[in-house]
Amino acid sequence: KSTGFDLAEDTMNGHGEMYAMTTSDMPTGTPVLYVPSELILSSNKAMDELRTRDMYDTEQTIIANGGEEQLPQFYLMLKLLLEIQKGRDSSWYPWLNSLPRYFSNAASMTDYCLLCLPPLMRKLSQEERENQQLLCHDTLDQVPFLSESIKSSPNFVKWVYQIVYTRAVQGDDLDYKLIPLADYFNH
Repeated sequence: KSTGFDLAEDTMNGHGEMYAMTTSDMPTGTPVLYVPSELILSSNKAMDELRTRDMYDTEQTIIANGGEEQLPQFYLMLKLLLEIQKGRDSSWYPWLNSLPRYFSNAASMTDYCLLCLPPLMRKLSQEERENQQLLCHDTLDQVPFLSESIKSSPNFVKWVYQIVYTRAVQGDDLDYKLIPLADYFNH
């Protein structure tokens, strides 16, 4: 990172959210952060690494339920879950440990919260929740390389879904990328 770039914590909402900031004036266009490509989590790389014959049935479940376009994000979720499974042995452990633990988006809403929404917002929120359930609950049991402790933790799996869907950026060729530290920029 360049001099004048730092991470700060927003304690106003009680959740300790982190964000990127500059601590000194910088000319427009000044690079403030470089993340080596080997530290960028990519859906294309995850698919190359994890897409095996053992994953065929899992993919077919997703496709049969209308989620074919979500396969890149699903594999990125699996890569995150594998890194979390490694614990402190993961190269991404410090970054993973710094990510938010609280979300107030559609996937985290309770049934009661949905009832309080206007009709269009309720419909969109329900669609997001259904997408989250398709990629998490309905398919993870079929993934052979995840531990039972990961598969049996619905809140944890929901958290990974939210990380991918709120922090990943879409690159070329439908490649979704999680870029550690760069994901702290307020986009």
